[in-house]
Amino acid sequence: MALVRHEDRDGIAVIELDDPARRNALSRELVGQLAAAIASSLSGGARALVIGARGRVFCGGADIADLLHSGWMEGRSEGPDPMDVFEAIETSPRLVIAAVDGPAFGGGCEMTLCCDLVVASEQASFAMPEVGHGVIPNTGLARLGGLVGRRMALELAMTGRSVPAREARELGLVNMVVPAGTAVDAAVALARQIVGAAPPAALAAVKAGLARHQPTDWNATRETLALTDPQEWREGLGAFLEKRRPDYSRFWGRSDEA
Repeated sequence: MALVRHEDRDGIAVIELDDPARRNALSRELVGQLAAAIASSLSGGARALVIGARGRVFCGGADIADLLHSGWMEGRSEGPDPMDVFEAIETSPRLVIAAVDGPAFGGGCEMTLCCDLVVASEQASFAMPEVGHGVIPNTGLARLGGLVGRRMALELAMTGRSVPAREARELGLVNMVVPAGTAVDAAVALARQIVGAAPPAALAAVKAGLARHQPTDWNATRETLALTDPQEWREGLGAFLEKRRPDYSRFWGRSDEA
């Protein structure tokens, strides 16, 4: 079943998540198809990539069942995991623009942080609610501080609050806000404007140069998950699947707490 749609628009690769019934969650199947679509676009000579989504939600985050049972939390899995996709986006020599027309939560928000530019519609919103599930937005922690500053990064990661499109623009999470339903077309137009006025090596050098000054240590980002307590995230993720409120009371006041 195709969960990712791939279209070429005169050299601009438009890649859209297409699992609206599950809020375009980052399941193993979708992540695998997304990784393949990105690799195919780059090998096929795309001048730029636009990542969007079909349906009312850009991406609701990781598929919780896969997050709990696939080995992603322990740093082991068969096939690519969401961080492999995030790294491929961030390290791509080509311009990558996120076209967000709806909520981008959890891993969906983190994916936008790895894109070079973000075009958001008026109905877009951004949130990282992982900590409420006993998990951390490890890619968000690696990328967010450079965009919004340390204090705001801590606020967003610790509260998990939803940031509407216009506030996201003010914070630096978004480059432009466009009318609802136009994010993909606006992102394609922006990509055409950029690649039509500059050669590929120069654009790639801009990305590579910025990465040298503000690098993302992907190995350290992966290792950050080990800082979490497996008992906590098993409770949080399990509670989500069981549709109940997580009970973290037993984790407070333990002798191993700093």
